[in-house]
Amino acid sequence: MSITQMLRAQGLDRVQGRVLVVVAGILWSLAGVFIKLLALHPLTIVFYRSLFAALFFSLFIRRQRWTLSLPLFASMASYTAAISSFVWANKLTTAANAIILQYTAPIFVFVFVRLLFREPIKRLDLTTLLFGMIGLAIIFSGNRGGADAEGVMVALLSGFLFSLYMVNLRFLRRLSPAFLTFMNNLACSLILLAVVKSLHLSWREAVALLIMGVVQLGIPYFLFSKGLETIPVQEASLIVLIEPVLNPAWVALAVGEIPSQATFVGGGFIVGSLAVRYLWLALHRPIPPKAPRGPSY
Repeated sequence: MSITQMLRAQGLDRVQGRVLVVVAGILWSLAGVFIKLLALHPLTIVFYRSLFAALFFSLFIRRQRWTLSLPLFASMASYTAAISSFVWANKLTTAANAIILQYTAPIFVFVFVRLLFREPIKRLDLTTLLFGMIGLAIIFSGNRGGADAEGVMVALLSGFLFSLYMVNLRFLRRLSPAFLTFMNNLACSLILLAVVKSLHLSWREAVALLIMGVVQLGIPYFLFSKGLETIPVQEASLIVLIEPVLNPAWVALAVGEIPSQATFVGGGFIVGSLAVRYLWLALHRPIPPKAPRGPSY
């Protein structure tokens, strides 16, 4: 079968959707390189990245009715804490440890959903949880002592906090994702404004942080959202797992940082278990019945 025939068989829209999600994953994976190359305090990086991202999203959000609520406050707080701990972890340990442990968030979600909403953990999710715990144990065993151990703990904290953010989204479904992302980044920059000690930037640092806010965070959000219009979320979640693979690869090329063997093995368990889960869900996704065709005139 030729490439043209394959595209027609799968539907050009679906292929374009996959390409958009791939590009989004690639752009998201650049975070580690920027964080490593910028000689700035982690909270300074988070402040400017969120500020520029909020300005970017403000150009596209639609006016909608909203009120300050406990779930919205929880979203702002958990988002700010999660991305701050992620950037901080990148300064303390390898980019591989930081991004892989951030991807433990879906594993924590399984537990929280069970505890908070009394929803049963499916066998597939339980298997993912068990293999994820094995991966965590391997990473911790290979990163004991020194700043690396502290960085691993902070990175795991970022995964935990992101899981809280993800679970809290259940209470904010009436808000558009773009509006919520704008509010979270705006709140993050305002919160950190009172914490950041120095706001001074060189022009190169300002350009790099602008790129982080717009190109590395803002644009891929829209690409991913557009891709979800033509491909299922399970498939998109599987594709975007290129982020924890590419992130440490870019850092290795840029600054020569090589992850430990324990990170390779443990990360394989975590990312691999998530990949198997999303692949299983994508392959076993129920096919909606076709609408009956009416008479052609």
